[in-house]
Amino acid sequence: MSVCQRFGWEPKKRCPSVGNVIAFHAAIKSHLSNVPVNTIMKFDEVLLNKGNGYDPKTGLFTAPEDGIYSFEWTYLSSKKSTVYLEAVVDGVRKASSCVNDQQSSHVSITGHLVYELKKGNKVWIRTFYVAAGYMYANLYTFFSGYKLGTF
Repeated sequence: MSVCQRFGWEPKKRCPSVGNVIAFHAAIKSHLSNVPVNTIMKFDEVLLNKGNGYDPKTGLFTAPEDGIYSFEWTYLSSKKSTVYLEAVVDGVRKASSCVNDQQSSHVSITGHLVYELKKGNKVWIRTFYVAAGYMYANLYTFFSGYKLGTF
């Protein structure tokens, strides 16, 4: 209620609806190695899927409604691994992350994308440039996202 008051709503009135919660978090169930270029990553261990926007069978997130969305992906790779991943919106690369011939035993790499989507837009993570060397499962490699709001 204090948040409503700061925005000028009367204390006796209820806050207006802020919309449905849209959020997902999914990880890979099995370690992956030598993943071909342009492979859509299928994060098949779904831990959260409010709004049912994420489909683990295809690896695609489909925006259930218009809004600003935030997406994150993280992967853990092993020594001598090279992994290039990119966030794609309706077929167009919008952000990327990589590790190239890493020298330490394990490296965790993260990528982030904030993007305005229309209902029905699709977002996914895929490999690019070269075949992805190695990515650990056990909740080390994941993809998540949520709707920030409608503006």
